[in-house]
Amino acid sequence: MRKRVKAVAFGVVEFMILIITGLYIHHIGWANLKLMHELHMTEQSILPMEAEGEYVTKFNGHRERLKERMKKEGWTYMDQEGAGYFFEQDGQTTIVTAKQIWNRHYIVYKITDHVVDLSD
Repeated sequence: MRKRVKAVAFGVVEFMILIITGLYIHHIGWANLKLMHELHMTEQSILPMEAEGEYVTKFNGHRERLKERMKKEGWTYMDQEGAGYFFEQDGQTTIVTAKQIWNRHYIVYKITDHVVDLSD
């Protein structure tokens, strides 16, 4: 009888773990989960997301990483207001917004007008 109760309890716990994992994946999205894994397992620092003009990166050092990448693409850092980073090139201004998502380890950059490709 005790073995049966233990087996049922173990089955319920396994079922709950599967449900919680499924809800987490549903909330984040399978494609984004793959991006998180790719960031963790490779040397790439910024990866493009499914939506045009959106990129994901790790949280640590994301401000300097953004400024360096934009400088590499010919943009000059102008200012930061909240989550918006302002860059200028040849009289054109663009705004890159940084948003912490899913958990505290990842940031999504969204580029106004998709004027630059930040991915590695």
